[in-house]
Amino acid sequence: MKITGVRLLGVSVRRLKSNAPHLTLIELDTDEGIRGIGATWFSLHKIAPLIADGPDSLDRYVLGRNPLEVEAIWREMYQARWVDGALAIGAMGAIDMALWDLAGKAHGLPVHALLGGAVHRSIMAYASASAFISSSYEGEGPWTIKSAERLAEESRAYVRQGFKAIKFGWGNHFEPSDDDRLAAIRQAIGPDIRLMIDFGNPAYWTPGWNAKAAIRAARMLEKHNVYFFEEPMLPFDADGHAEVARAVDMNIATGESLCGYHEFEPFLKSKAVDIIQPDAMQMGITQLHRIARRAEEAGMLCIPHSPWSVFAATCHLQVLATVNNGPLIEYPAFDSFDEGSLMAETTRMSHYETVETAPRLEDGYLQLPDSPGLGLGGFRPDGIARLQALFDGVLPA
Repeated sequence: MKITGVRLLGVSVRRLKSNAPHLTLIELDTDEGIRGIGATWFSLHKIAPLIADGPDSLDRYVLGRNPLEVEAIWREMYQARWVDGALAIGAMGAIDMALWDLAGKAHGLPVHALLGGAVHRSIMAYASASAFISSSYEGEGPWTIKSAERLAEESRAYVRQGFKAIKFGWGNHFEPSDDDRLAAIRQAIGPDIRLMIDFGNPAYWTPGWNAKAAIRAARMLEKHNVYFFEEPMLPFDADGHAEVARAVDMNIATGESLCGYHEFEPFLKSKAVDIIQPDAMQMGITQLHRIARRAEEAGMLCIPHSPWSVFAATCHLQVLATVNNGPLIEYPAFDSFDEGSLMAETTRMSHYETVETAPRLEDGYLQLPDSPGLGLGGFRPDGIARLQALFDGVLPA
């Protein structure tokens, strides 16, 4: 079997002011008619020159190759283009994802079987929500933090939907009124539901923010039995994260802004945090699996980042099923969005309309598929067209 074509079916974002996540889709064709699919969250106009349209594009390492040579192709791409940074790793990751899908389909096996076999048949999903509301349809304009009452009602809704863990993007909100919001959430969900808080970008750019400020915030969160505090320091600051982690009993998590094994290595080697958060939409499956296994060996948890597409959920499910340190998968909390907003619609469609088969969510757990490859089948052209129309500013009928 040989790869005969590399096609980008991506969704280009023409409404560039939108905060909705970008989505670039890739499809690999073979001379035996089997197709592999993958994706990255980097935008199409940035990724296309790296994969197929540039003078030294990555398709040169793929066309004519046996798709079963997944690791070899990754090494060749990485050795040639790693100096080009996160965008290049994202492009390689989309290709890598599609190669694993192809390899599984060629063997008639799911990706988790190719990775050594599943030790779990399902993984708990957590509802990934935001504590903020936007005043505009497109997610632009002023963002204001939700009231304690709204946050409590949303949280109760997630529990009714079967979620047993919830995360809120919280930003830099650690005043007494925010303490009241946290108390309202915890009271609404009870003691047994895991609650997580995401600091992250752009909050860590707050003037004067340092490890001591992060520790003070973490101690407020500990009062409300928060399971983990996400990205309390700048993304590459392993020492700062370690200082926070040593000072508190709560789990400290980071990694969504890191691309590839080598950027995670300082955190893994020093055990700077309790939880690492790689993202398949930034690096593909080969690197994600390596990081998850390395974390398992180091006694660290791996809870991948990204609720933005079915590709993230599926790849994370396939990998975490093969290790014992991946208790949770990030999943969209649709009640968090304004009804009818661009973010709500693009996220829903990216999960349920772009591919033939999405993984099943049952009672708060994503169920591991046994169908070949990623278990997604192929792309749904009608769904991709509807998603593109939404990005172009024409709402689907």
